[in-house]
Amino acid sequence: MCEPQLTHAQYNTHIMYLISESMSNFVKSQPRPRLIFFGMPGYYSSAVFTALLQSEVEVCAVVMPASSSPPGTKKNIQRREPPQMQHTMLLLTQRDAVPSIAQLTWQRQIPLWEIHHFRDSETMETLASYQADLWCVACFSMRFPAALLALPRLGCLNVHPSLLPANRGPVPLFWTLREGHAVTGVTIHFLEERMDAGDILAQKQVAVPDGITYDELDAFCAREGGELLARTVRALWENRATRRPQDEAQSSYYSFPAEHDFVVKASEWDARHVYNFVRGVSSWDIPVTLVDRDSSYIVYDAFDFGYDATPVGEEDTCIRVICCKKGWIRVSV
Repeated sequence: MCEPQLTHAQYNTHIMYLISESMSNFVKSQPRPRLIFFGMPGYYSSAVFTALLQSEVEVCAVVMPASSSPPGTKKNIQRREPPQMQHTMLLLTQRDAVPSIAQLTWQRQIPLWEIHHFRDSETMETLASYQADLWCVACFSMRFPAALLALPRLGCLNVHPSLLPANRGPVPLFWTLREGHAVTGVTIHFLEERMDAGDILAQKQVAVPDGITYDELDAFCAREGGELLARTVRALWENRATRRPQDEAQSSYYSFPAEHDFVVKASEWDARHVYNFVRGVSSWDIPVTLVDRDSSYIVYDAFDFGYDATPVGEEDTCIRVICCKKGWIRVSV
């Protein structure tokens, strides 16, 4: 019996399929950078971690700060296992839902560790046993001692949501909004013992649109930072990355904001600046206090601003129109 003959189109399709399969197997067979990821609950770490999972890397372990000590143990590092009943599929089908680091880790059967502090031999030995090429950090509440930073062969990279050396510290986006910047960015840099002071490998500018909230800006920086980190890891692995030291003369550092950092004198700020700060930090636990001449208002949100004639006759018990250094702003009090 004669074998059926392939048409020219079928033959080309078959050849392309074989080439595609061959390339896919080739990519899978190539050595990939091995890394440990350090993060915390929340969108920022999860978005960066997702970008790494979608790139050509091997995540051999994930580390998170321990929320509490396991019953009956004083271990500084503890393997966290998935609960017996999970609702992962429900979470993944919800609109705009983002799975947590723990869910993403368990789905891929990656070891998940929780630690209380770094400075003990068991923690050091556990992390060193993975022989990772790189450690990647996106929002982690513990400082890394020098002995730990020396473990990964290629170093330890951090994703920081500012254009370093400006706005070093734990919550740089708050200060971006407080200072009224129209542009911020993300930086991939090497970790060292001084906070956010290591050499820079890559940066990308991020616009700060009028009215954006802190959570929206944080999420956008996380997505941009995750993609930038994935590219930087590959460049470092292939010896294509260029590092440059930070200019200490241009550096600035801010800690967590205090209550007085939420006080704004309207006579000293432009209307756009006031509007963007109020809108930006309205989700924080401390409301903005807006000082207007001899009066002050607890402000919960801002509706709009302008530079034309000040609106008249639109105020009620909850709405105020306040004159600023330039322009006016309509706020909820």
